[in-house]
Amino acid sequence: SPGHITVEVNGVGYRVFIPLSTFYELADEGSPIALNVFTAVREDAIHLYGFRTPEEKQLFELLLSVNGIGPKLAINLLSGISSA
Repeated sequence: SPGHITVEVNGVGYRVFIPLSTFYELADEGSPIALNVFTAVREDAIHLYGFRTPEEKQLFELLLSVNGIGPKLAINLLSGISSA
């Protein structure tokens, strides 16, 4: 699914939510990848958000600082931003 990937680390799979720009830059399934990860901890869940560049992660964190924007909305906003 374009909205998330499963990253396997030592036999454990982690669901990582990613913007579309990151999804389209990924290599073939099973290939090693490096992501800049933001961990969102809530009372009832822990979610991971992955980005190809530190700048993309910083923009995500900047969006989170805006009142009313949570991680899901921030990742959707990033998905609509072209990297060109």
